[in-house]
Amino acid sequence: MSLALVSKINIVSIDLPLQRPIVSAVGRYGKWPFIITEITLDNGIVGNSYICPYLVNFTDSIERVIRELFRLFENQPLAPAAFYEVGMRRLSLLGRSGIALYALAALDIAFWDASAKDADRPLCEHLGGTLAGVKAYNSGGLWLIAPEQLAQEARDLRNEGDFSSLKLRLGRKTLDQDLRAIEAVRSQMNADDDLLCDFNQVLSFTEALRRLKDLDNQGLYWFEEPIPYHEFRNYTELRQHLSTPLILGENFHGIDHATLSLELKSSDAIMPDLMRIGGVSGWIKTAALAEAYKKPLSSHLYHEVSAHLMRVTPTADYLEWMNWVDPLLVEPYRIKDGHLVIPERPGVGLQFNRDVIDRYRVKR
Repeated sequence: MSLALVSKINIVSIDLPLQRPIVSAVGRYGKWPFIITEITLDNGIVGNSYICPYLVNFTDSIERVIRELFRLFENQPLAPAAFYEVGMRRLSLLGRSGIALYALAALDIAFWDASAKDADRPLCEHLGGTLAGVKAYNSGGLWLIAPEQLAQEARDLRNEGDFSSLKLRLGRKTLDQDLRAIEAVRSQMNADDDLLCDFNQVLSFTEALRRLKDLDNQGLYWFEEPIPYHEFRNYTELRQHLSTPLILGENFHGIDHATLSLELKSSDAIMPDLMRIGGVSGWIKTAALAEAYKKPLSSHLYHEVSAHLMRVTPTADYLEWMNWVDPLLVEPYRIKDGHLVIPERPGVGLQFNRDVIDRYRVKR
């Protein structure tokens, strides 16, 4: 049977307002940029993807790299895994990280979506897994805001999908402020619910030694990225002083970072980001590493595609969920009893709202 050929590409960037503005150690953001990539096969099937490159001013540069990489695959038989290897070899001169890897990820996700649609199977089944709910936590709020606001927001976040697990941002100026934040959120949770926390890399190594020791008795599910992500050896040292698990990985740029971190025993668990890890193909390789090192793997952003991938990840733990992308989708994925429900549709099954795209399209 002959494979469908990759025919054409369409790319558009939008800057979408957030329901709850981000107030974190890395900045304040009221909008979130998306780059949507659509790949059309010669049989009419369209595979799509979205990536979120954080900084809207760089969307034009990333679009240009996507188009340049696409030239490698135009009019070729669709073969996502082989395309990924070709793309990574081509990136060797630019470097196997940064916006070039983001561009390859955008293509890779769209290629795998098209491949699953061509097979008329949901992506997780196309990859050898099965459809089922995926355990999720709500990460769509609980930023560095006042404790009084945190309590109300925790109630709202729980009710968005009967969540029993929430993520709180920590790393305020003082320990007491962090403790008050934890208390405020916990006041709206059951005793056996999971409270996760993220420091967004705000602490130095010595600050982290003090702060995390003082928070180690709070029963938090994990400490996420307390120090700059690339300080792998300092993470290894931190682990020796804590009982609460350490997790990092959303800033792994490709499997090279994941491999190094796992070799250095930098964390108790990892959290790849679909864009930064290199798309579906990069995730599959990273999941194999996590299995080999016996490390739980949770996701970062991109809950639709990530949910499919968690169904073929042997050490899968938590799926990160936030509703940032929902206004952009005709039919968003649903949450039921704190689990994401993967719809029985071919591919990832995302259809974008063209009116929303037109309204928030990035003007060049």
